[in-house]
Amino acid sequence: MLRNFLSVALCVAVMAVGAHTAYAADRAVAGSTNIAAAANGGRIIAVSDQAKDENGEIMTNWMATNAIDGLYVVGNHVPPNSYGWSTNTPPEAGRPHWIILAFGAKAKTHLISRVIIDPTTADPVYIGRWVKNIEIQVSSTEPEGPYKSVGRYLVVKKPIKQVFDFPPVECRYLKLLIHDNHNSDKCVELGELEVYDAIIGHNQLDALILRLENLLQDLKRYRDAQVYQKQKNTLEEVTRKEAPAAPAPEGDSG
Repeated sequence: MLRNFLSVALCVAVMAVGAHTAYAADRAVAGSTNIAAAANGGRIIAVSDQAKDENGEIMTNWMATNAIDGLYVVGNHVPPNSYGWSTNTPPEAGRPHWIILAFGAKAKTHLISRVIIDPTTADPVYIGRWVKNIEIQVSSTEPEGPYKSVGRYLVVKKPIKQVFDFPPVECRYLKLLIHDNHNSDKCVELGELEVYDAIIGHNQLDALILRLENLLQDLKRYRDAQVYQKQKNTLEEVTRKEAPAAPAPEGDSG
């Protein structure tokens, strides 16, 4: 009986947390600090590919670290030695390129709700190398995952920052998958990648506390009802065992 009670309690708790997540998502706002920026402790854990020269050496102008260095290509201005991140090959169907980020020296877990992509690199937009379709995944455990998908998004072919908001989700490691570019068979490129914490106001926290308090009251009532029912069943069973047996009916004398 206790196991059944705990199972029901767990289900109710999961539903309550899920309901709160949906409730808070519409009211959460993104913070103002880009936690992916190298200057703020962001760092790259792993990357699928980086551009190489004719000797097979990684090209520093196109290294993956350029995606979080805070140096942007704007108009005719190209930062020295930071053209953006470029792979050496294009993504293929079922084999996207990817980059994994952590936040802070000890890979601190954050509650995030916004990713910003600036596709602009030193290469002109018309050659089609800029990032197009992406997928955002998060892990709250290890760099190897498991990862869960936040969503898939389209990065339009324009030299502007593009904002992708989603319900707040816990993230220790963020994995950005790039599924394709704008029809280039050379490589895929990305200018800057930004990540922002979710901020939930005091009203939402008060609402969550109230919901959890109501949940605890409901669980206590459920527990008391189960204890009462068990005692009632036990009493009925004992009463049946202690009741005198009814006399057997008399047989026919004839």
